[in-house]
Amino acid sequence: MRMIDLSTEFRDGMPKPPSAPRVEMRYILQHSAEEEAQKGFTNKMEQFTITTHVATHIDAPSHFSMNGKNIDEYPVDFFYMVPTLMLNLDRDVYGEINAEDIKEAERKFGFIEEGDMVILNTGAYRRYEDPDYEKSPYLTEDAAQYLADRRIVMAAIDSFTVDDPRKKEKPAHVVLLCQHAIPVIECVVNLGEIPVHRFKTICMPLKVKNGSGAYTRMVAVLD
Repeated sequence: MRMIDLSTEFRDGMPKPPSAPRVEMRYILQHSAEEEAQKGFTNKMEQFTITTHVATHIDAPSHFSMNGKNIDEYPVDFFYMVPTLMLNLDRDVYGEINAEDIKEAERKFGFIEEGDMVILNTGAYRRYEDPDYEKSPYLTEDAAQYLADRRIVMAAIDSFTVDDPRKKEKPAHVVLLCQHAIPVIECVVNLGEIPVHRFKTICMPLKVKNGSGAYTRMVAVLD
């Protein structure tokens, strides 16, 4: 068995969407060589100011609906060893993905099965450290509906959002989160390290009380 980390790190000033505040991290305790010499130990402790919708994270349905399920209401097995299909749909900045694009990718990489997580590998993860990363590739409404009709359990993408970031309307989020209660994982990275298109995924979220989303240490599990 081989495991591939698909998660971003956390740090001060890390990439964020324009709608989110700057991520701030400071040490409220720092190592001291003098203290360690005197006491035999020294402390380090970090403090973050951060939203739950940066880094590799899961959007729960409550992110877009008052009646939607919160992230802490899911059983842990929902996120454990999830059957996963990765579809390569290479896109430049603001690249559109429609339903026909997904169907064409299925013919190349394998067909979506009921109960799958579908990861859309647009190549945007390679731009994670660049300003262009916020110019996310996105799903059209019919693409989101096609995924929902295939009865997937989660959708994932390697950018900040599944919707066109230039527009106020969010049809893909509405279809997936509001209409079909399908969680969405955003900011998936390292997809080029996965040599196959079908595998299992572990993506346990933090247990945020009434949370609209949570960070996940997402890993691909290969036989």
